Amino acid sequence: MKKLLISTILFSGLITAGFAQDTTVGKRPTGRGQYGQRSVQEIKSPEERAKMSTDALEKKLNLSKEQKEEVYALNLERAEKIEKLRKSEMEIRKSQMEKRKEIMSESQKKMNKILTQEQQKIMEDMKQKAKERMKQRSEHRPGMRKG
Repeated sequence: MKKLLISTILFSGLITAGFAQDTTVGKRPTGRGQYGQRSVQEIKSPEERAKMSTDALEKKLNLSKEQKEEVYALNLERAEKIEKLRKSEMEIRKSQMEKRKEIMSESQKKMNKILTQEQQKIMEDMKQKAKERMKQRSEHRPGMRKG
């Protein structure tokens, strides 16, 4: 009887200790930031990225001095092209957002001419509710911007 009691206590202690070590806390998606994205400080200049890439290849491939210089030049060229592309994409996104805002504003003005004051108020309430729903959804999704 004592052995059964001791075994039960030990077994329940092991189970309790196992559940006490919650492994889900602190786990993050792959990546560097809280939700897997890079932080602004981690975006390096093309020169820094080319140097890091070249240094890594030098260690792995045992490059000569001449090879290292050529590889650095190639990596720098690639990094500069990618940086230029990234900046142009950001500009395009920004201009598209501005155009969308203009279109939405024009549409809203035209809609207000069609609707009565009461209908306009109902429409505004519908927009507010939709905005709140979107905000609630984004709070439950990792990686979504908060704001």
